[in-house]
Amino acid sequence: MTEDTKRAIGIIMPIAEELRIQISADDYFLYCNDQAIGISCNSTYATVKEFIGYVFATVYKHDVFDSHGEKIPPKVLQRVKNYWISDARLQQIKEAMAHERA
Repeated sequence: MTEDTKRAIGIIMPIAEELRIQISADDYFLYCNDQAIGISCNSTYATVKEFIGYVFATVYKHDVFDSHGEKIPPKVLQRVKNYWISDARLQQIKEAMAHERA
């Protein structure tokens, strides 16, 4: 885990605990309740933003409104989820990484 990721986890952990979100990380991904989010080139700031995006898209997914009382457009939520990795893709990545190490 990079130093930036360690700092981000230190910032995120108290919030995650309060919101009952399980988090962990490695060199490549931030895991929020088992949802892998790509962070391999992220700064502390960017990793914290990815966590905030996860909270925005999951905890508040049914009651997120803009300043006019309108639901946030799906395009915005898609942008928040831009670096989210599906379970199938995560498995492919891990298999490829294991193959490279062998």
